Amino acid sequence: MIFGKITEGHKSLIDSYLARTDYPGSDYSMLYLSGWDFFDFERSMQICEANGAVYIRFVPNLLDGDEEGDSNGFVYMPPLTEQSNFAAATDALREHCRREGEQFYVTSCRPQEFALLDPSIYRIDVKRDSRDFAEYLYKPSDLIGLSGKKYHAKRNFISRFTNTYQGKYIFRDYRPDDFDGVRDLFGNWSRNKTFDGYHDSSRSQEERLVVKALDYVSRYPDFFADVLEVDGRVVGFEMGERLASDNGIVHIEKGDINYDGVYPMLCHAFAAKHFADVRFINRQEDMGLEGLRKSKMSYHPCGFVEKLIVVERDA
Repeated sequence: MIFGKITEGHKSLIDSYLARTDYPGSDYSMLYLSGWDFFDFERSMQICEANGAVYIRFVPNLLDGDEEGDSNGFVYMPPLTEQSNFAAATDALREHCRREGEQFYVTSCRPQEFALLDPSIYRIDVKRDSRDFAEYLYKPSDLIGLSGKKYHAKRNFISRFTNTYQGKYIFRDYRPDDFDGVRDLFGNWSRNKTFDGYHDSSRSQEERLVVKALDYVSRYPDFFADVLEVDGRVVGFEMGERLASDNGIVHIEKGDINYDGVYPMLCHAFAAKHFADVRFINRQEDMGLEGLRKSKMSYHPCGFVEKLIVVERDA
């Protein structure tokens, strides 16, 4: 295997392999890979096409307590390939690591992928609570229809918003001249952040992600963003992506909580506009934050993208 520096020019290659799968996770989104400091996109991330698969590796930019520090070198993403080829592609990666004298260390492997591997060779590293990094999946029909008793509160919030701001609000495409309004919204949101564990490093990373995300929206048709406006003021912003695997991802969702019902309104309107015909809507992980977990669970996920760390069994 010959690895080279990954660039945004590899997006089409990654998408072509992702289209061969039904993978609903965010791991292979170019925004996910390039937008978060952890992946160290500019300095260490590399890509290789071999064995009917795409391989991505990186040296993580670690914060205190990040378990990937145990990798002692490159961390690999699971081979991006058809399910029927996953075990063979993983075995080839293991042989590559042996030839190069590297530790075999694969992050973000789903349980159903791990089940395809030889249990006498591979094991799960259980040092990290995978639940904290599991991405929430929702049925489009649930977030759009909001049917049944379990969504009664969400329907009430939306009705309250639409009744209160009737004739004053609009949900529409993001425009470049909305940038200042979105920036102000994000600044107010982060200053008033109440979820446990939120800190300045998270804020600065998300601010950079917003700028990159808006650039992607302007250049790629599979990325899109909308604003919720009341009386000409941006009170909500949402940005997402339609994956080549025919799943939707919500990358960013921010609202002004002074407008009662703003978040249910954003979630519902964005899903209805962009994700009516996808397999699943991925609304990302909760990072183990109690408040964020409660919020995501209130939309009643139908499943999760669980992410395991896979290593080689000791000989």
